[in-house]
Amino acid sequence: MQPSWMASKFYRTCEWVWKLAYLNLLWLLFSLLGFVVIGIFPATAAMFAVLRKWFLKDTDVPVFSTFFTTFKNNFFKVNLLGFLFAAVGYILYFNYQYLGTVDGGIHSVLAVGWYIGSFLYLLALLFVFPVYVHYELKLLHYLKAAVIIAAVNPLALATLFVSLGLLFYLFYLIPGLIPFFGASVFGLSVMWCAHMSFQRLERKKQKLAAV
Repeated sequence: MQPSWMASKFYRTCEWVWKLAYLNLLWLLFSLLGFVVIGIFPATAAMFAVLRKWFLKDTDVPVFSTFFTTFKNNFFKVNLLGFLFAAVGYILYFNYQYLGTVDGGIHSVLAVGWYIGSFLYLLALLFVFPVYVHYELKLLHYLKAAVIIAAVNPLALATLFVSLGLLFYLFYLIPGLIPFFGASVFGLSVMWCAHMSFQRLERKKQKLAAV
């Protein structure tokens, strides 16, 4: 029989703090293992795979083996996805620089297009890793699915922005937390909102199937 203190809220809180710190450490180590450039994308996918298991109530999942298996099996595919994002981000940056060279009506039209494109890029960037570990899709379809899932769930999206705002403010106040919890807590916030979106879509699908 477990001691009563092990069932206490304090013990469970400490356990989750340790898990998040451990997951963050794995993310850092495996990102560095790939010299960041080719390590950060598969490490991020592996982190979200572990977080997804936790949100699916599989809290006893072996963290290291789940992380390592996801990192290894998706190394090339997720790097390709990551470099695709980097290329699109560079194009947006180049277009932003170009906006400074034009004025008048052309500037206004291009600026509107740039802001819309940047917003869609942000949505895809925030949701693409949760979508990647939750669904089996073709490479380019992950981008489309990430944008659609974010756009059709405005409540989850608003919750995510508020959560990230509070999180960044906390890290601003206590920057010493960033090396220990920066990636994992950020991922936890994103996966929480993405998980709400996935559940909402699943409920809609079940309702349509019942009609």
